[in-house]
Amino acid sequence: MLWIFKDWVENNRGWDEVLSASTNKREKSLQRFLHLLGKYYCSQNNIDMTFEENEGSGPVDLKRSRGNDKTEVEIKLSSNADYIHGYEEQIEQYVKAEGTTQRVFVYVKVGNPGRDKRIEELHASRLNNGENPPELFIIDSKEQTSASKR
Repeated sequence: MLWIFKDWVENNRGWDEVLSASTNKREKSLQRFLHLLGKYYCSQNNIDMTFEENEGSGPVDLKRSRGNDKTEVEIKLSSNADYIHGYEEQIEQYVKAEGTTQRVFVYVKVGNPGRDKRIEELHASRLNNGENPPELFIIDSKEQTSASKR
């Protein structure tokens, strides 16, 4: 489901929808687009998806499950100053409350190269240190150059 969404954002002008949303509602708009896609995908694949479920530590953006197989998904834009907190702390609290270890941190690039580099380096460092960080799923929603101008 995330791969379908990533493809739409990066290759089918989905980035235009993300970037045209007002800045203070951009992250919520992106979550709702993903929720819309997820409803259909999940119904076709016998997967349950819950949007903003709160098991006690606050609402996680998205939970996918099939029986006891549960995955927590947290989404942050690179414009969100709390993106590192979301990656290191927030998602860990959600999986703890849910009783699972499967988690995906969706990081959406919207034009902050310093933050992009920081999250990628942090993730690589945690992997190299033998830690078990959340899966880092990156979507590039920066405006793409027209093929005729490349």
